[in-house]
Amino acid sequence: MKRLLLIPLVLFVGLAFGQSNKAEKSTKHNISIGIFDDRTGLSLVGYTYNVRQTDMDEFFIGGGTMLLAYTGTVGWKHYYKKSKLSISSVVCGQYVEHLGGRGVMPTISLTLEYNLTNRIQVKLGGMGVMLLGETSDNFGALPFVGLNFRF
Repeated sequence: MKRLLLIPLVLFVGLAFGQSNKAEKSTKHNISIGIFDDRTGLSLVGYTYNVRQTDMDEFFIGGGTMLLAYTGTVGWKHYYKKSKLSISSVVCGQYVEHLGGRGVMPTISLTLEYNLTNRIQVKLGGMGVMLLGETSDNFGALPFVGLNFRF
């Protein structure tokens, strides 16, 4: 199982640190506040850092926290439409630690972002999750809504 998890990590590192012809943006930090998140999953407050950005893609690492759970995440966000109302999807792998145990949680989400300003967005969407835990595996779909602050 651990070897299987190394494949996406190696692909992520290769894509994130590879050569790019696109200009880098200045907003690499993201703080999200809300009910769940497309980047940090089961969190009320999350932080991600964009390792690499192009016009339509962002590769990120980060973490989030809920009352009694913590997540670490690595992922890729792709924009299908980028404007005042943007459409994007996120694919990421997360490590989740909570009182009931710990596990790996791959997620995929579809997101609508409305730009209030250049640095503040309202995000809403849905994500599919699969929690591969120590004692049992669970899967399902969850909605999310929140504010995202970029700097």
